[in-house]
This record gives sequence, structure tokens and C-alpha cells, in this order.
Amino acid sequence: MTKNLFPFAKSAACALAVSAAAFAGPFYPEGTTTLHFAFEGSPNGDRPIVRPPATYYVEDGFGFVDSPNLIGTALGVTAPKYFRFDVNLPAGTYDISVTLGGTRDESVTSTKAENHQPMVSDVHVARGERAVKTFTVTVKRGAAGDQSLEGDGRLTLEFEGTNPSLMKLDIKPSAKPATE
Repeated sequence: MTKNLFPFAKSAACALAVSAAAFAGPFYPEGTTTLHFAFEGSPNGDRPIVRPPATYYVEDGFGFVDSPNLIGTALGVTAPKYFRFDVNLPAGTYDISVTLGGTRDESVTSTKAENHQPMVSDVHVARGERAVKTFTVTVKRGAAGDQSLEGDGRLTLEFEGTNPSLMKLDIKPSAKPATE
């Protein structure tokens, strides 16, 4: 059972009215077991809609970083070659599920996490189709002032390729032990 992180998002009208600023403060509340994000055009259940420009700010807890060519469509987000999405998380190991695709043209997406580690390579998705991929990532908290992608205390996901795309993102603590 997952705790509903966004209880106010049960109605479509309410979910559309919520801005990223409404999520200010600690983003991964105590007891929460799963985070859900939707990058497609309509709200569904407990997934907030994340649309460009939705720039990452520490106070908001999630957003796009270094993604100037990001395009929002009714089916998700895409860019010609690259975009990045970050989420504040406590140190730990997480199972990540990404739904790729939904672009008007074929998309080829490779996904990297934390310190540019390859997680998923060259996922080809035909126009209008989708593919779900899962992987496990360890988020670390470095020493005070550590600004590296590996020690900044947030999950960093990079999407690159030809029309890399993202429709949905799910994050939950993993039962797998942390690896170095």
C-alpha cells in the first residue's frame, strides 16, 4: 500500500490548479512510500503534473535542471537531445520506473542517474507508443557543501538521445541493499 503523497490531487480540476510552489518544504514526507510524477497532459490519481519550465528549486523539491530545449506536449516532455530532472530524496536505495515515449516522432532514450551512471540504454519507442523501464539507484548525501551529482542529496535523472522522452516517473524505496 502506498501513502497518498498528494491527497489534494484527487480531482482533475484541483490537480491542474496546483503549482510547483505548493510542494515547498521537505519533499519526501515521513512515512511516504512512493512518489509519482506525470509529465503527460492530464492528471491521474496521485501524480502531480510537471510541465516545462518547472525549474528545480531546493524549496520545491523537484524540477528540471539544465534543460533549455525541453518541450512539453500533451503526451509528456521531450527535447532534441537532452534534459535532466532532479528530486530531493533522503539518502537510500530507490527503485525507479520511467515511462518513455509518447512523442510525435520516434524517440531513442538513454537514462543516466547519479554521477552519470548508465541505467537504460537506447530505448527505441515508435511514434505514439510507450515503454516502461525500471532500475535501482542509490542516492547519497555527501559532506556539507558537496555539490557533486553523487553527493548532493537528491536523485538526478538525465535523459539523452534522439528526441528523448518522459511520460511518467515513479520512485519508491528499494528492498535491495545499497551498493557502492
